[in-house]
Amino acid sequence: MNYRLFLFVLVMSCLVSCNYFTGDTKSNETDLDTVVDFTTVNVSPSFKECEQLIDEDKTNCFRTTIRKHFTDRLAQNTFSSQEDISETVVLVLRIDKKGKVTLKEIQSSEEIRTILPELTSVLNRIVREIPDLSPATKIGIPVTTEYQLPIKIQTKE
Repeated sequence: MNYRLFLFVLVMSCLVSCNYFTGDTKSNETDLDTVVDFTTVNVSPSFKECEQLIDEDKTNCFRTTIRKHFTDRLAQNTFSSQEDISETVVLVLRIDKKGKVTLKEIQSSEEIRTILPELTSVLNRIVREIPDLSPATKIGIPVTTEYQLPIKIQTKE
């Protein structure tokens, strides 16, 4: 008798746990039929004064503001050299998903690094002084981006 009861409970448990008795339920999964391009962002990073602008104007405001920040700060420093310099240094800035800016790389020639050894420390300080940013977003999600900023270094005669 116990054997039959045990067998009955076991069979019922198996049947109840199976999906045989469930109706045709709709899946909560949504199929995405678009391909997401992660090499671009929907909204570029922005400074507080650029927040109210949209699309191209917002991007241009960001570029103008960051260039002005570097131009103003570099003008406060005096660099001297015996040699003529006419070179473009490229800064690779990393803006993380919290809006924090770091200097990832300085792309310059060995000559510039030798002639102006203090340039690296000055550029690092200027990056630390960049005001708060709103990060770039992709599909409404904050993302980390990189921004390349060319800086023309030229001696005055």
